[in-house]
Amino acid sequence: MIKQAIKLTDISFSYDAGEPQLKNLSLEIKKGECVLVTGASGCGKTTLTRLINGLIPHYYEGELTGELYLNGENTQEMEDWEYGKQVGSVFQDARSQFFTSNVLDELAFASENYCQSAETINRRIDYVLQLNQMEQLKKRKLAQLSSGEKQKVAMGAVEVHFPEIFVLDEPSANLDNQGNSQLSATIKQLKQAGKTIVVADHRIHYLMDVVDRVVYMAKGEIAAQWTIDEFRHLSKASVHSFDLREKQEISITDLLRADTGKEQSDSSFLSLKGLTIGYHRLAPSLIKNLDLEVAKGEIILITGENGLGKTTLARTLCGLNKQQAGTISINGQPQSVKKRREKCWFVLQDADYQLFSDSVWNELLLGTKKTDADVVKAERLLKELNLLKFKDQHPATLSGGQKQRLVFAVGLMREPELLILDEPTSGLDAGNMRRVQRMIVDYANKGITFVIITHDFEFAKGFGHSTIQLGNSSSSKTKQPDLAVFE
Repeated sequence: MIKQAIKLTDISFSYDAGEPQLKNLSLEIKKGECVLVTGASGCGKTTLTRLINGLIPHYYEGELTGELYLNGENTQEMEDWEYGKQVGSVFQDARSQFFTSNVLDELAFASENYCQSAETINRRIDYVLQLNQMEQLKKRKLAQLSSGEKQKVAMGAVEVHFPEIFVLDEPSANLDNQGNSQLSATIKQLKQAGKTIVVADHRIHYLMDVVDRVVYMAKGEIAAQWTIDEFRHLSKASVHSFDLREKQEISITDLLRADTGKEQSDSSFLSLKGLTIGYHRLAPSLIKNLDLEVAKGEIILITGENGLGKTTLARTLCGLNKQQAGTISINGQPQSVKKRREKCWFVLQDADYQLFSDSVWNELLLGTKKTDADVVKAERLLKELNLLKFKDQHPATLSGGQKQRLVFAVGLMREPELLILDEPTSGLDAGNMRRVQRMIVDYANKGITFVIITHDFEFAKGFGHSTIQLGNSSSSKTKQPDLAVFE
């Protein structure tokens, strides 16, 4: 009887004969085992997941040596379509794996392609919708979902298909704390059903009661391994030395502080009066009658459950959406959408949407006059964000965390009056998260005002500034999302 679900022997891989992403890597994962693969951005986690699910070498070409076995079968003897029967994947960017336009069709897609019966598919869809608390999404268009909701649908589609091996790449990146708890519960149930699960992630806390083993990667190699009991007993100093995230969950109450008596500025830089927003002007309102005053150089953090309107609020502030009602003023003057676009810069959650040039260096200088001062500033930003060694690479070749830091650097390069960041740490390890924190504080001290959307409470805890929590109507006495502002 075959005990190993996944067996990698002396695997090396490089994209287009470039720097090796995996180096002589050997790893065995038992059937029914749940393994967390973690490490700094660019260490090879995503490349490893692509190898297991068949995207390497059937989609991503490169130089591959070594052997990979899935449930005892040598993958060199498998057709590309056969991987999907054994392996289900959730990508870091969920939208990149969608094939349909609405939730129900997407949930059924993989199962239909592998000829499962309609009765089985419908029964599993009903179960998955209830398990993941997604019943309210089943009639929705995928394009209308938040990033966290898309992540849930991608996971749900794999659950409906129910393969033997699950490969999850940064599945928590877009999820709120409730979503992470649901994901943890789902993984537990999959383990109980005998499924093998590989999770590549920077966030660790939601997996502490789920995984059996932690594999730490560095520069394409396995640098350390721990059983979960060994990992639980690692000291904080050891965790910090590996640039790993916190093992304990941080709750919203850890972010909310009592009034410190800080003096309020007489003048407000950003003022929202009676602001009402939706996906577009005729759509149902997501947030109503929002009033908010923000001082120049202040750092505001916005958190709350997936789908409440956080990103729509950000898009409205920067002039990509027009508000349904109310006013947005900067320095005491009401601002049209055109004027807001001139004063604001928005760093999107999906970094690929904001990458246009053929190199990291050209991306940073795009739209500038390329003066000596611009060149010096660009080089400094790349150095501060640990990206200088990639300056000549195409942005598409970067890891998710590296792309995230690059679009952040582009925003800082412009030095707008208002810089809006949507989930800026979705692909960042602990070291780069702290690096981004320090730079935000530095630039806020120079007068840039920051509005940051985040579910990453570990990141948010690093700031001693206002936290805005958008609350779900299910936990509120009103039917609309409520707003609580804490100093």
